[in-house]
Amino acid sequence: MRLIFISLLFVLASAEDAEFVTKPVLNTARLLVSKQSLSQYAVENMDYVIQYDIFNIGDQPAVQVVLDDRNSFPTQSFEIVKGLLQVRWERIAPGENVTHSITLRPRNYGVFNYTAAAASYFPNENAKEVRVVYSTAPGEGYIYRLKDYERRFSSKVGVWIVYLGAAAATIFLPYFLWNKIQTEYPATTVRKQK
Repeated sequence: MRLIFISLLFVLASAEDAEFVTKPVLNTARLLVSKQSLSQYAVENMDYVIQYDIFNIGDQPAVQVVLDDRNSFPTQSFEIVKGLLQVRWERIAPGENVTHSITLRPRNYGVFNYTAAAASYFPNENAKEVRVVYSTAPGEGYIYRLKDYERRFSSKVGVWIVYLGAAAATIFLPYFLWNKIQTEYPATTVRKQK
């Protein structure tokens, strides 16, 4: 009985999704803006990549779209290596998405608050009023000191070479001493008398 009830619910839910739900007509553009870090760690004086994704989920083109993130990354704390903090697109068609990346280099280390980027646009070609939407915000993050980052994540080849040298000395030095003694003082064989 339970199996029949669960399968009936599943059939009704899938039928509702497929046929009975229609997408409402918006007659406007709706933008969703995502801001995310592509770098795993933020480290002072190393490149840090931020990616912005803008999706138009409306049924009209978004016109004169401006993405502005100048307030999130002040120039006294970040150096812009590549990309722009304010970007413009003439139009983003319905169902289309655009991506923008920027490469920054943090100048200081410590806790930093990554705020949301703002995107302004006209919701259709005849609109007089500008809409403003905000991106997702990564929130508070930590910018590592370069010395701490290198200590934690850099290659440890030098340490391994020292370790192998010490291990080789403890193994081969006694062997060489034993071999030298064996060659200088050959073992004499003692014969048993009958």
